[in-house]
Amino acid sequence: MILPRFKFTEPQTLEEAFEIVEQNKGDSAFLAGGTDLLVNLKKKVVNHSVIVSLEKLAELKNIEYSNEKGLTLGAMTRISDIEESLVLREKYPILAIAASKLGSPQVRNRATVGGNICAARPAGDTIGPLIAYAATARLVSKDGERRQPLEEFFLGPGRTIIKEGEILADIQLSTVPANTGASYIKYGIRKAMEIAMVTVTTLLTFGNASCQSAWVVLGAVAPTFIRSPQAEDVLSGKMFSRNIAGQAAKLAADCCQPISDMRASAEYRRELVEVLTRRSLLEAASQCVNFS
Repeated sequence: MILPRFKFTEPQTLEEAFEIVEQNKGDSAFLAGGTDLLVNLKKKVVNHSVIVSLEKLAELKNIEYSNEKGLTLGAMTRISDIEESLVLREKYPILAIAASKLGSPQVRNRATVGGNICAARPAGDTIGPLIAYAATARLVSKDGERRQPLEEFFLGPGRTIIKEGEILADIQLSTVPANTGASYIKYGIRKAMEIAMVTVTTLLTFGNASCQSAWVVLGAVAPTFIRSPQAEDVLSGKMFSRNIAGQAAKLAADCCQPISDMRASAEYRRELVEVLTRRSLLEAASQCVNFS
């Protein structure tokens, strides 16, 4: 397969990018890393005559952190930069871990966090941790900007709330509370270059041995990433134990909507959710408290 013909543009500012899109309504696409878009162009999944590269827009590549404001992560930040960032490894470790599991080193050097989000794949590697960290997306257009919790960003496989002419500019994460443990597990047949069969992300904040708040985020087992409020309710306000983790894991498995395909049956995926959720919760809790 070869790429179809298209006009390639490299705007130097966001205003210029918006102007190009306005002049080519319905026939243009933004290019971030290109690891999804170029493949889809080759396969004729999409067809655009004008490609608008965001490569020259430095304001979309920032990684800024402070204890007061938390993290601002530019949408054009490379996955490899997230993987290697000392700030992210310390403050948002499961996001760095998830980045390290995306594709190959070559792909991570091209792919961007914004592209991974906007592709809206139910198995996207960075999405689960970002949702667990309560990330907010900032969307910018020629008419202004709006903010949306990342949890509400996805409408289905390959579908998001982004409107024509909007750009995902950055993702914002609040400072993680003290005494918080987190875990990200990606399950696949291979250890690398693998699309997840199931992902489980958990984040637990403790006061002494009592769990004050919990996030249980599941990927690749529904049309979009989902949380398990039933599992979170079982954990919140309780003294953590292996028994509580097991109860929460069963509830997480009950809430997912897996499909059967050539890689696994729905029943197998549901069983995986229970096993991996329990494992993830125990790993997250062990970073903060002793339990039995």
